[in-house]
Amino acid sequence: MSFREAFFNKFFTLRNLFFLFNFLVLFMFLYAVLKDVQREWKDYQKEYKRLEISKIKEKMNRGESKDILKDLLRSVRRRPLEIKQILATDLKRVDRCLTCHVGYDGLTNASLINGFTEHPFAAPKNKIHDKHPFDKYGCAICHEGQGLATTFVGAGHMPKDEAQKSEWKKKYKWHVVEFWEQPMKAGPLIYASCNKCHESHPDVEGMEIVKKGQQIFRESGCIGCHQVRGEGGTIAPDLAEETSVKPLTRIDFGHAVTSGLITKEERTLENWIRLHFTTAPTALTPGDPEGHLSPDSKNPQPVAPTGMPYFGFTPEESESLVAYVTSLKKEMIPYTYRIPAAKTPEPQFASSTAHGRYVFQKYGCGGCHGKNADSGIPVFNKQGGRAPDLVKTVGTFTRAELVKKIQEGVNPEEKEDIKGPTPPIYMPSFKDRIKGSEMENLVTYLQSIAVKDEVW
Repeated sequence: MSFREAFFNKFFTLRNLFFLFNFLVLFMFLYAVLKDVQREWKDYQKEYKRLEISKIKEKMNRGESKDILKDLLRSVRRRPLEIKQILATDLKRVDRCLTCHVGYDGLTNASLINGFTEHPFAAPKNKIHDKHPFDKYGCAICHEGQGLATTFVGAGHMPKDEAQKSEWKKKYKWHVVEFWEQPMKAGPLIYASCNKCHESHPDVEGMEIVKKGQQIFRESGCIGCHQVRGEGGTIAPDLAEETSVKPLTRIDFGHAVTSGLITKEERTLENWIRLHFTTAPTALTPGDPEGHLSPDSKNPQPVAPTGMPYFGFTPEESESLVAYVTSLKKEMIPYTYRIPAAKTPEPQFASSTAHGRYVFQKYGCGGCHGKNADSGIPVFNKQGGRAPDLVKTVGTFTRAELVKKIQEGVNPEEKEDIKGPTPPIYMPSFKDRIKGSEMENLVTYLQSIAVKDEVW
């Protein structure tokens, strides 16, 4: 009998195949059972139960209400391991965070407070939790992350610093869930979520980082180029409607990754926003000044790098700005959840010059001309290479000429290299925004800072 005949007649038979596939199905079934038994969240619930039992036994050893404690001990021991979830119906959310953070489960721990110190077992007293019941708000509406997940990595946890990141990699094999749009907010950045319901950055504990970012944003003149819900400059994206909700698939991380500014696992919206403050934005969006990528090689179309300058913000200032920009994100929150802010009245000023300086800041003129109008930012391929130093230039205009210049703007700017790209920054027209006393007092302020010709 040949090998082929022996193989098909003795080994590769229907009977043998039947047994083989039965054993395969049995193996898969046992593997599924083993996999289910070893779920990550079950270890957390077992440990929480062990901690509770240990605490109850300590009280019993001290002679505290033994009968009551015996009943409580029996109840804890009988508690099943199970998926726990919150149905925040008004917000159309389902969160399973309580599956691991058992201390915040009202059925397991009615007071929502315990003496444990290590996460996810700890449930310290928290004034914000007191005012935002979990059964109404859930968890992910503020913390963000993947609320339906039941694993540490899948939930979208984000470390607050490099030390915690290193610790998590060893302990949990942590990594970023690639292209998950809403990883958890880490550290103080959690307070950026408050603005979803509390409009206009309320004066509540924890919001200091967001309000500081808002202050830096105004003082730096960012509103001169950027808009916030349609109000502001027309040159750069609307930070509320475009940037704070920008999908990762629309962000080109290529230059940031290849230049070593971030790794592939760090491609998140928060990091993209952060990089604009911690490094030169031209490294992120260098454009194509020579037109090498133009589809028509005979008639190349050069593209200027981003016009956003490098402001040299400190790490603390950068984090504040990230918190502010991400706080501008709006979600479909029921109207009854929103707490409107009172309208802030315009400040009073001692002089027209003081009011004019306020107008200069209000419309973001300092973003291009400097906080004190004495240091224009670099502008690629603009004639002269920089925005004007107003202290040196406004003295060459009459009052009427200054008004006309502000009203009409300068668009486009004259090129340094006629074959190069159009300068990315220009002075827009303010005729529809700065009017009446604001215009008059702005011009008064500009004339007050102008360099005066020496009298011999």
